[in-house]
Amino acid sequence: MNKIVFPKDFLWGAATSAFQAEGAYNEDGKGLSLADIRSMNINPDEEPTKALANKGDKIADSTVASDHYHHWEEDLALMKECGLKSYRFSIAWTRIFPNGDDEEPNQKGVQFYENIIDRLNEYGIEPIITLYHFDFPAGLQKKYGGFSNRQAIVDFVRYASFLFKHFKGKVRYWLVNNEQNAMIRRDGYLGITETNPLKREQLRHRCNHYMYVACAKAITACHEIDPEAKIAPVMAYAPHFPLTSKPEDVLAARNANDLFFHYMIDVHCRGEYPGYYIKWLKDNDWCPEITEEDSAALKKGKPDFFAFNYYRSNAAEYCPEDVDPELVERLRVDARSRILPGLCRCLQNPLISEDERNKWRSDPIGFHIAFRNVYELCHLPLMICENGYGAPDTLEKEGLIHDSYRIEYLKNHILQMNEAIQEGIPVIGYHAWTFLDVISTSEGFRKRYGFVYVNRDDNGGDLKRYKKDSFYWYQKVIKTHGKSLMD
Repeated sequence: MNKIVFPKDFLWGAATSAFQAEGAYNEDGKGLSLADIRSMNINPDEEPTKALANKGDKIADSTVASDHYHHWEEDLALMKECGLKSYRFSIAWTRIFPNGDDEEPNQKGVQFYENIIDRLNEYGIEPIITLYHFDFPAGLQKKYGGFSNRQAIVDFVRYASFLFKHFKGKVRYWLVNNEQNAMIRRDGYLGITETNPLKREQLRHRCNHYMYVACAKAITACHEIDPEAKIAPVMAYAPHFPLTSKPEDVLAARNANDLFFHYMIDVHCRGEYPGYYIKWLKDNDWCPEITEEDSAALKKGKPDFFAFNYYRSNAAEYCPEDVDPELVERLRVDARSRILPGLCRCLQNPLISEDERNKWRSDPIGFHIAFRNVYELCHLPLMICENGYGAPDTLEKEGLIHDSYRIEYLKNHILQMNEAIQEGIPVIGYHAWTFLDVISTSEGFRKRYGFVYVNRDDNGGDLKRYKKDSFYWYQKVIKTHGKSLMD
């Protein structure tokens, strides 16, 4: 690792998402989303203001979040100061269509994003927009069951098509759905309340299939409406390594990678489910209805590049079939210990030491391996949409935040990405998660990722922005086009 080579037009960026950053959850006509409901931990059938007043927990949620809705000009000015070449963010479906399928778009919501996109273009920062980052409209969930109903495909493509038309010529890169493979294992994001394990899994895989079809049709719509734009899905990726060299464990790791990650690349890029995945679904009576129209849509809607998020790797070992069903049920959501009887058990890699600050087992080399694995399957240009270090940060009296641990994590991962680039893997850009502190999906502001500190905690705060040490470090990385990584 003795040289740094990044493409001339490489997009050095950072990311956020709407529900984690914007706040203003009910301002200017915005509707409620499933991400809001999950974040606020409220009853979706209860009036939100009353539900929020009655809830007992004090974890910061999407009601205010980082208040980016009111601080966007300040935040974008900081992005310009940092030197960002791109900013990956999401549009909240419910700011555009508050109920999801409204006859007319909400003009105040449209204007909010138009202001951001115009300012980014003025600053020379490439806007990279995610259409769907966990925030499905609560109105459609209540109306017909969300993505468990085919009507969601129609409504999503209508929403996406409106954005493609409205921002044609202003947005060159679109991302369809963030981490679909992670989303389907979080019932709150899908509005699933079914308690019967078999029926719940059937619902989950039906939602998954309909999201694939919606994604493919949105990609086709983008190509037809704005042929100059590029569009792709976003996958969560954590390569699994065999716990030992025993063939059973090697196969278990392959099963984990294929069933949780690699099948997704096949569906998006080849337009069909791989045989091993169909077999797994059929063996468990989970297989959704796949029509001829669905298959044709999947074949037609091929992405222009492929995007993924990476934080760390895992390990896997063989798991016998006679596992206690209660244990399987208890671990069904936790990716670090998920069990598939007869196929694999996922666990943390014991050969990687745990970080005392955030309890992660960070693996930069796993990032390099991820590039090879993903590119080998898709043979498309790659984009990193999330990679970052989450931990508590301390605001010093002088307004300083010393986050050397974040710098170390990012530096080591970017260097491994550079190795992949030198091997000939085409990489469009890299987006650190996040530019400014946002609410964690389950821990509020107790875990922070940003280059910019937002002064608030679970009980509130003045929301003042402070630049962390990592801000200045990343500023230098961008200015030197990565050369400072060798300092």
